[in-house]
Amino acid sequence: MANGEHSLVEKLKQQRDRFIAFAFAGADLLIEMDDADVVTYSAGAGEALYGISDSELLGKPLAEFVIARDRKKFTDSIQRLRNTGRLDHTQLTMVGTTGAMSRMRMAGIKLPQFPKGYHLVLSRISPVAEAETEKTATSTDPRVRFVEMVQQRLNEANRMGEEYTLTLFDLSASNFGNCEPAHLQSFFSTVHHTLESCSVRQSSAAPLHDRAFGVVHDNSVSAGAVQKKLAEVVKQFGSKVKGANLKMHTATLEMDDKSLSAEDIGKALNFIVNGFIRDGSQFAIKSLADGAKVAVEDTLVRVRNFRKMIKGDRLVFLYQPMVNIHTGGVMAYEAFGRISHDKGYFNPAQIIPFATDMGVIGEFDLIAVQKALATMKAAADISSLASIAVNVSGTSLGNPAFYHALLKILELNKPILARLVLEITDAARIYNLDEARRLLARIKRLGVRLSLDDFGSGGSAFDILKILPVDFVKIDSSYVFDAREKRGRSVLRALTSLTHDLGMTAIAECVEDSHMMAVLKDVGIDYAQGYFFAPPALDAARRIKYYKEHLKVADETAAAE
Repeated sequence: MANGEHSLVEKLKQQRDRFIAFAFAGADLLIEMDDADVVTYSAGAGEALYGISDSELLGKPLAEFVIARDRKKFTDSIQRLRNTGRLDHTQLTMVGTTGAMSRMRMAGIKLPQFPKGYHLVLSRISPVAEAETEKTATSTDPRVRFVEMVQQRLNEANRMGEEYTLTLFDLSASNFGNCEPAHLQSFFSTVHHTLESCSVRQSSAAPLHDRAFGVVHDNSVSAGAVQKKLAEVVKQFGSKVKGANLKMHTATLEMDDKSLSAEDIGKALNFIVNGFIRDGSQFAIKSLADGAKVAVEDTLVRVRNFRKMIKGDRLVFLYQPMVNIHTGGVMAYEAFGRISHDKGYFNPAQIIPFATDMGVIGEFDLIAVQKALATMKAAADISSLASIAVNVSGTSLGNPAFYHALLKILELNKPILARLVLEITDAARIYNLDEARRLLARIKRLGVRLSLDDFGSGGSAFDILKILPVDFVKIDSSYVFDAREKRGRSVLRALTSLTHDLGMTAIAECVEDSHMMAVLKDVGIDYAQGYFFAPPALDAARRIKYYKEHLKVADETAAAE
């Protein structure tokens, strides 16, 4: 055997070994198939997944274990594998001999040394992972989809021993003011197709937004060649369309990710894409590793800025009443945190997701509780009779350090704890409900009342309501809005009845008009909060107010209807 042939064989063996190693490290089942799509080899957790042993799989078409509605997808995927030699993760539902179904991811490769067959790997998808995948898949942000695609290509490059490069293009500095929309559409479509022709398998280019693109390419196409092809398209377009002033910024990044975790890669890619879109002309990152390093430094700066914002006198509260819809009396005022900025306010909702992701949301929650207690003790901004509801994240409640710090604050303020309501947000983030129940029960014994926010949204499932010892349940606004229709009203009535059966008080959020008040009375809800009564305001809790006039208007509207 010639040296060249020997080298090629060794390379193919390495490629096969990488794939098989990947199969056992990251998948549940490795399968070899022949050209008739019949299983010739199987190893892994087939019996657990399908209810059939590896030996029983042999000699059977894999399609027999694919649910009927997914068989065309399976057939198309295998055809794509034959045509391209590779198959990215494809989701399928598999059915075992017992009838049990499992959601699976299938990937594959066709190796030259096995000309009459191909290899597949299958991994079970957990329900949680599937929900997250579906949520992301429906995202309308092209940057999210682009980052996902690049991560898939990186995984593929690692499995196959390939080296890929990421090149970004931005034409947002161009002047298209005098161009006809049809010409612009044609131009950007041509740009996209040109980049795809240079990309891995001609399917690894995508928009970042309407005037920026990214492309993943291998060593067979240099970054300079990609730029040259795109420059030709730009030149051709510029010569034909009068008034167009085209400017193109580019950036090319090495994709060596050996020193990075999957989480670091995701953060680096997001930082790189967002930074390039923000200012392509000043973009200077040259590699994925550099992007990860700069992203970490940027995160530390943002954390420091976050801490500066929430300390001192910059955190202020706007108050909104929770009103008894039968008497007009106020049960409590929810305190909405705002950051004072110049002569206005900065909404923390714009930074809370960042604080949650960075693990510093507990700091914000503790400062908010301290601020609320200090305000009640001072009695300058709120009535001495008013109760205040303060939001506390479910993420914070899962942190032992936060819990002990909160308990210490509460112990120092026992005389006014009967006026404090802790409103639990993002309850789905509480990873240990039994532990949370014990902690919250201890807080309740100090006299603090507890409320569950946004019940019914996201992960606020019924087991949360069943386990956590809350006094009040705020029903998510989507159920309140849907109750304008008959079916929605039945659902809201059922939720209200459930809270009453559990000894809790139901509160309707985002009540905006008198018609909704009639609906709330009909389904048995006792308290409401929303702009129908009052918007959040600095002085809303300064004196106790009754909203009897609002109830009168609501009753008159209901009678007129």
